[in-house]
Amino acid sequence: MIALHRLVIGVCLAVFSGWMFADYFILWQDKIKTHFVFNQMDLYWSVVCLLPILLGHFLTIWGNYFRATAQFQHSISKVTTPAHKKQRISVWERHDPYFGYTVKFWCLATLIAIMNIYWFILTTILSRPDYVESYGIAQGNVRAIAYGSSQAVLLDTSIILFLVLRRSMLHALGFTYPEIVPLHRWLGVTMLVWSTIHAAFYSAWLTMAGRFKSDIAFTDKSRGTRNMPGVFAWFGIVIMAFMALPQFRRRVYPVFIYVHRAGTFVFFVGLIMHYPSVMLWYYMLPGFVLFLVDRFVPKIIQTRSIHPNVTCAFNADAEIIRMRLTSHEPMKPYYPGDYITVQIPGLGRIYHPFTIASYWPEDPHSITLFMRVVGESKWSWTKDLAKLCGNEDKRITIQANVDGVFGDRRHDYLKSETMIIFVAGAAITTFMSLIKAIAAQIAASDEPLRMQLHLICTFRTRSELHAYGSFLHQITRDPRFTSWLHVEVFVSRPDKPATLMGAHAHVVKNDIQVPSQVKVAKKNFLKRTGTKLKRALSGRTIVEVPAPTLTSVVIQSQEKSAAAGVDNLQRSSSVKSTVETLHGEDSKNTSNTTSNSSSNNSSNIEIINEMDEDEPLPLSNKPTKSRTYIENALPTFQASSAHTVSKRLAFLDLVTSAFLVTVPLAFYYGFRAVQWDGKTHWCPTAKSKDRWTIFVCQWVYALVPGFLHFFVFFILGSIGIALARRFHLRHQKGGHDVETAIPYPDFNAEDEKLSVEDGNWDEGDVVYSRGRMDVRKSIQGFVNAGVGKKENGQGLVAVFAGGPEGFVAMIEKQTKTANWSVDFHRETWAP
Repeated sequence: MIALHRLVIGVCLAVFSGWMFADYFILWQDKIKTHFVFNQMDLYWSVVCLLPILLGHFLTIWGNYFRATAQFQHSISKVTTPAHKKQRISVWERHDPYFGYTVKFWCLATLIAIMNIYWFILTTILSRPDYVESYGIAQGNVRAIAYGSSQAVLLDTSIILFLVLRRSMLHALGFTYPEIVPLHRWLGVTMLVWSTIHAAFYSAWLTMAGRFKSDIAFTDKSRGTRNMPGVFAWFGIVIMAFMALPQFRRRVYPVFIYVHRAGTFVFFVGLIMHYPSVMLWYYMLPGFVLFLVDRFVPKIIQTRSIHPNVTCAFNADAEIIRMRLTSHEPMKPYYPGDYITVQIPGLGRIYHPFTIASYWPEDPHSITLFMRVVGESKWSWTKDLAKLCGNEDKRITIQANVDGVFGDRRHDYLKSETMIIFVAGAAITTFMSLIKAIAAQIAASDEPLRMQLHLICTFRTRSELHAYGSFLHQITRDPRFTSWLHVEVFVSRPDKPATLMGAHAHVVKNDIQVPSQVKVAKKNFLKRTGTKLKRALSGRTIVEVPAPTLTSVVIQSQEKSAAAGVDNLQRSSSVKSTVETLHGEDSKNTSNTTSNSSSNNSSNIEIINEMDEDEPLPLSNKPTKSRTYIENALPTFQASSAHTVSKRLAFLDLVTSAFLVTVPLAFYYGFRAVQWDGKTHWCPTAKSKDRWTIFVCQWVYALVPGFLHFFVFFILGSIGIALARRFHLRHQKGGHDVETAIPYPDFNAEDEKLSVEDGNWDEGDVVYSRGRMDVRKSIQGFVNAGVGKKENGQGLVAVFAGGPEGFVAMIEKQTKTANWSVDFHRETWAP
C-alpha cells in the first residue's frame, strides 16, 4: 500500500515536472491572444498542472497520518532483525562525507539546476531571432539574455514555495524538512542571481537604445510605469537575501521573519505589475494554494483538540523551560524527531519550532517540550518566555497557539549495526522518544537487539543534567535500557553557588562523579563528596561507563590518642562490585565492603585506579527506594491504537483541506471569467486609449483574481481556526465525547509529579564525568574497536550530532578527520 501511495505521488510530481519542461512551447509560443479572460488555456493548465499537484498533496496529507505509522513500525522492527540477515542504510538515504547532504538531496538539487539552465537557454535561443531582427545583433543579443533570465526567475517562483511546506509530496518520497530548507535558501540565491542578470541586461539594452531615463521612471508616456515595480521587486529580493545571511538570521530572527514576509509580498506584487500577464498565475498559484493549506489546516486541527492553556516551568539554574500541552482526546501520533511550532500571545506572532520530547504511546493526550533559554540577544524569544514562566521551577499556566505536528522523518538509519549519538544540552530531547521506542520494540519482540547504541552527552552543569525530567535517570537504571544502551555523561562546568544552596540542591546532591585518575588530597574533600562515594560503593549505580573506572578506594584516617601517644592508624577498605546482565536475565551482584568510622578526625581520600580503562564501572541492579521504572509499561505505537487515531484525524484533515482549496479556487475562476473592461474596450484592443489606462486594465486582469483567491482563503482559514477553538471550549465544558474525553490534570497532583520527574530521588543518581567531552578520543576508541572501518563498506554505522551549530560542526569535523566510514546526521535547529 505504501509503495502504491508513493508511486501515485511520484507520477503526480513527474506530470508537474513534464509540464514545466514543455510549458514554454504551449503558453508562450502558441499562446492564445484572448488569454486575459477565462479560456481553454485555463482548462488545460488546470488539468495538466494544478490537478496533479492537488491530488498529490491530498495523498500526502492522507499518507502523513498512515504512512508515518507504517514506515516507523517497519523501520523500528529493523533493530530486532536477526543478525544473520544483512542490512544496510539505503544509498538513497546516505550522506556524502564532504557536504553532509543525502543522495536524494543531490538528485533533487540536480533536477532543479537542470530545469533552470534549460529554461534560460531555451527561452534565450528561441527569442533571439525576433529581437535581432527588431533591434540588431548587439541589442538583440542583450535583450534575449534579459528575457531568458526573466523566464528563469518565473520558473523558480513556481518551485520556491514547495520547498518550505511542512507537508509536501517531497516528504512522501523520503525528504525531510531540514533537508529541503537548504535547497530553498539556495534557490532564493538563484532567483537573486537571475533577477540581477535580468536587471543588468535590460538596463544595458535600454541604455543602448537611449531609453533608460524615460523607461525607468514614473511616467505615463512609456513603459516606465511598469518597469518601476520591477525595480521595487529587485530591491525586495536583495533585502531578503541580505537579511537571510546567517549572521543576521540567527541574531535577529524575528526581524528576519518580518522582513522576509514583507519582501516576499513586494517581490510578487512587483513581478506581476512589471509584467501584468495572467499567465504568471499559472506558475505562482499552485505554490500559493499549497502554502496556504500548509499554514492554516494544521492550526485548525490542533486548535480543535489542544487546550489553549499550557503549563510551563522555568528551571533558572539550568536555564531550561519545560512546557506541557494537553488535549481532551488522543493527539495526532508523533514519532521520534517530529516537532511542533509554538506561538505565545504577547510575545509576537512568530511560531517557533521545538522537537517533541515525549513518547506518544506513553501519553497520547499530552506533548512535552524542553526549551533552552538563549539570552545573548535582546530579541531572545525564550528569554521573554522564561519571564512568563517564573523562576521557581513551578508549573505556571499560560496561553499558547500550536501548529503541527510535523516531521515525516525517514528512519532508515535504524538498519545500521552501530548507532552513535553525540548530543549537547537540549538536543537530548530529539532522541528521547527514539530511545524509548527502541526499548519498547525490544520488549515486544522475541529477537534481541542487533544494534549497538551509544549515547554520549554533555551538559553545562549538573542542574541541566536533571532539567529533562527522569529520562537520564531511567535510561541509566531501568534494566530495559541498561541491557543494551551504553551511556556516557559529561558535565563541563560547575554549578552556580546559588544552585548548591537553593531550590535544586536536592537534585544535584546525589550525583555520582566518575573519579578521575588524579589524586585528590584536600582537607574538606570527604566532607563534600563522602556521601557520593558511599553511594557509589554501595552498588546503587547501574550505569555502564567506559572509562575511567573505580575499583579500589583507600580511606586513610589519622587518629591521635592523647593517652597512649600511638602513631597514626591507617584503615583501608577495598570494594569490588560486578553485575552480569544479558537479555533480561537476572543480574548478579557481589560486593565485599569493609567500612570504618571515626569521629572528630581529619581524613584524606586517595583514589586508586587499578583496572584497565576499557573495563566498565562496577554495576548493580539494586533499585532506588523512590523509583521503580519496571512498573511503567513501554507500549508500542501499535499497542496504543495509533492507526485508529490517525484515521479519524486524517478524515478531518482531508475535509478541511478540500474545502479551503475548492472555495477560493471557485472565486479565482469566477473572476477570471469576468470581462472588466467590456467587449468593446478590452485591454488588447484599447490602443486608442492612453498607456496608463492600458496598464491599469492589465493590472486589474492580472492582480484581482489571484489576490481575491488569497483574501478568501485567509478569511476562511481564520474562521476555521475560530470555529475550532469554539468547538474545543464547548467540548471541554460539555464533555460530549465520554469515551475519549479526559479531565485536565489537577494542579497539585501535577506539581508533585514534576518534583519527582525533576530528579528528587532518595538514593543515588546519574553517574557523570566532570570536564569537556573529548570527541577525538571517543571516536578514536570506536575506530580502535573496529567500528566504521572502510573495508566494511558504507551503511553500517550511523553517527548523530545534536546540539548548537558550533557543536555539530565540531563533531562533523572530527568525524572527517578520523577518516571514519560512517553515515553522518546533523540534528540542529539553528535558524
